[in-house]
Amino acid sequence: MTMLEQHSPVATENAAPVTPFDDPECGYLAMPQGMHSFSMPLPGEIPASQAGIAVVRRLAECLSAELNGIDSDRIDLDSYDEETRRFLDQVLGDGEVSALIDADDVRWAIRESVFIGVWRLREFRAGGTVRDYLEVGSVPSVLRHAGTYTAGVERPRSFPDGLMNAPSLLTELFAKSVAFQEGQSEVINLSLLPMTENDLAYLVEVLGLAGVSILSKGYGDCRIRLTGLPNVWWVQYFNVSDQMILNTLEITPIPQAAQATQEDFEDSLQRIEELLAMLKDS
Repeated sequence: MTMLEQHSPVATENAAPVTPFDDPECGYLAMPQGMHSFSMPLPGEIPASQAGIAVVRRLAECLSAELNGIDSDRIDLDSYDEETRRFLDQVLGDGEVSALIDADDVRWAIRESVFIGVWRLREFRAGGTVRDYLEVGSVPSVLRHAGTYTAGVERPRSFPDGLMNAPSLLTELFAKSVAFQEGQSEVINLSLLPMTENDLAYLVEVLGLAGVSILSKGYGDCRIRLTGLPNVWWVQYFNVSDQMILNTLEITPIPQAAQATQEDFEDSLQRIEELLAMLKDS
């Protein structure tokens, strides 16, 4: 299972400022503390599987291909036995990013491994059909194209009383979603705008959600959800107390916080090569 097992609601309440006991005039948001760090998986608890080791070698080849600008094929795991799957579960582990996609009669449960850029996907369809596969890339292909999903939200023809900036912001978002072009990326920082609680609640109500959620764990949590408008995402950051410290809307195919980089591929390839050396010597 992924760390993300259901779509979480969009938060509308910011964290309360922290006031130091020695300076009551000073107020600031409590920042995230602690950080998830890489821990090399330790094979041995589960006997090494030759088929599993071959899969790890293929992952190294896929990472090399990505570094050279070549898209790699997915690695289907459906035909492998339970021992091999358990071995792969152990050596791949759980990384910082997980995602959930619901579209029509299919659900994808996605989990990044401890090797950034290496993803485990399980595809569930009506009738109980399940596919299990690995994919290497900045994000899995099904997630890369998820920004085009839509919940069919409608532009409001009138607005309720008591709003400040929500009407103008919604007008801007609808227009930018319609005019979106490949390669575009823009961040609207709601934390820096004069937004009332009514504004935020109305934005959440009108924009809706399109069944795509991403959770990225680093310092605190980054929760990403696709709105009902194509290529418009909620991106919200939370501290360790689960209080929102940054609230943004991003107009982009996929937010940067969910993507692996070239440096990540290089690091993951080096670590997988170290893992293969450990497996060879064990």
